[in-house]
Amino acid sequence: MTDATHTVAERSGLSRFTSIARPIDPSYVTNKALLYLLPLLGVLSAVIAWASGNTENAAGVAFSGVLVAFIAWALTRDLAPDFVEASFIALACAWLGSLTVGTGQVLTAFAVLLLIRVVNRCTGLPLTWFDTFSVLGFITYTALQTDQPLLVLVMAVAFAGDAFLNEPLRRHAVAALLCMPLFVWVLATSPGFAVDSLAAIDWIILSVSLLGGVLLVTLSPEPISYYDNAYDRLDRYRVSAGFIVGLLAGLQTVVTLGPTAWFETPIWACLSVVLVSFAVRRLREWRAATT
Repeated sequence: MTDATHTVAERSGLSRFTSIARPIDPSYVTNKALLYLLPLLGVLSAVIAWASGNTENAAGVAFSGVLVAFIAWALTRDLAPDFVEASFIALACAWLGSLTVGTGQVLTAFAVLLLIRVVNRCTGLPLTWFDTFSVLGFITYTALQTDQPLLVLVMAVAFAGDAFLNEPLRRHAVAALLCMPLFVWVLATSPGFAVDSLAAIDWIILSVSLLGGVLLVTLSPEPISYYDNAYDRLDRYRVSAGFIVGLLAGLQTVVTLGPTAWFETPIWACLSVVLVSFAVRRLREWRAATT
């Protein structure tokens, strides 16, 4: 990225106010496929709801299914920009979850998506002042509404990463510090953590996920995906930092909300698909190298 692409004066349209917004560009085949797929999923969701006797809320089921599917796709794209196929697998898993186990809480998923974009800068542009204050406000609101005080600490990690990685935005060091009193405030209003409700299997899954995340960050090659608004490939350290932020956000959902967090939001569907995709790729590479 060059400094010229970062100046607000040279931005146009929506990018003059925000760097987090990432429009779906239909010129990309995968994006066009998404635009065709989402309406089909909406219709299919409504048909399934109607066939199962839920005729009064068929429209609500359709809307929820489309929203969950979209956020799962978008979140996976930012968690692992090079894993294009994983984003559609996560979309399918999240959509099925919305129909079967009630995966429908997307507020946290949207918040995590914003935090990942704070640090990975997938759009190619650093955050504007509007973005900084909007993220502070929205993440704090989400933490309050969903009783997830640790989400504010994850926000601090995202801001700190953006303040010290390549082409740092130094004001985010201050934003990271501002997260500390916000965390104390949200913690004071929270009913507490749900650690006591976790079973051995929950701790095993958390441990395996953490180990898988460490391996992904350590062993992943340089990204081949490009920034949206710059003719450069994504920065490996920023992409890794974005995944770490997403993984920490996923871990804290289980610690604060308990076992219901596995299916309550599409976050874990996205993380699981990315980690499995990474493992499959590494296995294929290993087999190719040994044959």
